[in-house]
Amino acid sequence: MIFYALGGDLTQWKPEAASCDQVLAEVVLNGSVVTLRREIAEASQQPMWIYFGDFTTANGAGPDGWQRYSYRRMSDRESFTQVLFRLMDMPEVPAEAEGNITMHQLLRLMYVDQMTPVDRIFRAERNDSALRRQAVGDLLCGVFDTRLYPAQLKLREKEKAYEAATQQYGALNRVLTAAGEAFNLDFVETRRRNLEADIATMLTEIQALKGHRFDERQLAPGQSSIVATIKVDLDRVNGDISDLQVLIGQLTYNIADADTLIDEIQRTLARLREGEVASSALGPINFLFCPSCFSPLRDADHDHQCKLCRSDVEPASDRSRFARMRNELEMQLKESNQLQAKRRDDLAAAKAKVGKLTGVRDTLASEYLNLTRNYLTEADAQIDRLNSRLGYAERELIELQRERQLAQQLAELSQARAELNEDITRLKENIVTWREQRDRHQDSVYRLIQGRTAAILAKDIHTEAEFTEESDVYFDFSEDRVTVNGKSGFSASSLTVIRNAFHVALHWVSCTSPIVRYPRFLLLDNIEDKGMTEQRSQNFQRLIAAISESIETDHQIIFTTSMVDPGLDMSAMTVGERYSFSNKALKIDL
Repeated sequence: MIFYALGGDLTQWKPEAASCDQVLAEVVLNGSVVTLRREIAEASQQPMWIYFGDFTTANGAGPDGWQRYSYRRMSDRESFTQVLFRLMDMPEVPAEAEGNITMHQLLRLMYVDQMTPVDRIFRAERNDSALRRQAVGDLLCGVFDTRLYPAQLKLREKEKAYEAATQQYGALNRVLTAAGEAFNLDFVETRRRNLEADIATMLTEIQALKGHRFDERQLAPGQSSIVATIKVDLDRVNGDISDLQVLIGQLTYNIADADTLIDEIQRTLARLREGEVASSALGPINFLFCPSCFSPLRDADHDHQCKLCRSDVEPASDRSRFARMRNELEMQLKESNQLQAKRRDDLAAAKAKVGKLTGVRDTLASEYLNLTRNYLTEADAQIDRLNSRLGYAERELIELQRERQLAQQLAELSQARAELNEDITRLKENIVTWREQRDRHQDSVYRLIQGRTAAILAKDIHTEAEFTEESDVYFDFSEDRVTVNGKSGFSASSLTVIRNAFHVALHWVSCTSPIVRYPRFLLLDNIEDKGMTEQRSQNFQRLIAAISESIETDHQIIFTTSMVDPGLDMSAMTVGERYSFSNKALKIDL
């Protein structure tokens, strides 16, 4: 239930747990107290309800005080992983093309259960992948490079796009070569310009020959209705263009105004973060004199009372309020960016439509002018010859336009291949550089974890000769395994010790190293798994307690055992009753 409450994905419940309606948990995320709630159901990927405040306040709050977040992110709504990651200052990590790292994936490295094989690091699940495990491990060890994994995914996409563009270019080029066509874009453009110049010259000559503008009285029967129809269409197109130009002006103004709003939200977020840091560093402000009448102020009646206004003050509420305000601003920023993207799309669509309508208007105007001219002199024969030549030139221009499109397509494919090739080369160079930088950080953190693991193993009851402080501990997140001196063929109980020692070491390093992002929370449910003797189990329990006492930072380690060490039993470290077959944790009568 702890694993599930924090964001784990569960579908199989014991009957006692399945009979419950929901599970709630009060958590502290970077000093902010938050209460989480999830409904218990057999369906996977259940949503989470979040209340920005402690459990007592959340329990008395109405439905309006809770905010519902889905398991997966949506286009218009965040997932609870995004909210929790933001509160923990955890970066969002794209592990694979289908999605980002979730709270469930993080908890797989923080929750050691009984069902997972003892030679595995991560909690077992179906459809697992080495890339996802490595991304989670790098993220929690603090060696994740925000540039590296997105670049690797982008490289994969660019290589696929380059291959597709190369196939299209080759196929089109082979077809055109077989047809004997020379589809050079420069040649086609030169020929098009020459044709357009010839057409313009012929139109000018025809206009000069016609002499003067059209007289409606000389129209042939039925011709005036055609002219009137074209005139109506031309007026309508001009009106549509005018309306679109007004819309373009409005969208341009709205985009500029929204940019100002987005900038202000971003500045407000920055000031909020600075204010949170200042509030955390300075604490509450105490006044010695009243700021209005300058009279000395008497001491507060108790520690959690304001000396100035005598109101009760809860220090932890400031962090929750900061977290709530920050979350609301982040959501407002996201919605503003989505609306801004839609405005930009609408602006581009309006501009494109204006371009199309302008072409229609030019065609209608040209047809209207041609119809409203009259043959007045013996030059009609010459006009007919020019019209014949004009028709031939226009047909050739249409055919040339088809050739231009093919030439343009070839040129675009060639340009796309060149740009993709440059992008691929740059990405590969960057990935090599970033991977070398990551490996240097990774080596130092990994050596620290390996050394702490060996130190824990050295204090185990010596049933294995390899368990010394000089042991060569090796672990690999992508391979999901830990070895000692190159050996993994230990007894099941020793493998349990190795696995737990590694997780305790990772937790230990996270509490002492400023770069490690592991959340300083560990849940062990297999202390005496796989035939562990009572003596060996209690020795490991004492090791965990000693390590915990030596850590100066806030942290939490929860482990379960039916063979509790007498020195730890009934102490401040023991939580709850001693559970047995007749006294179970959930007091439910099934």
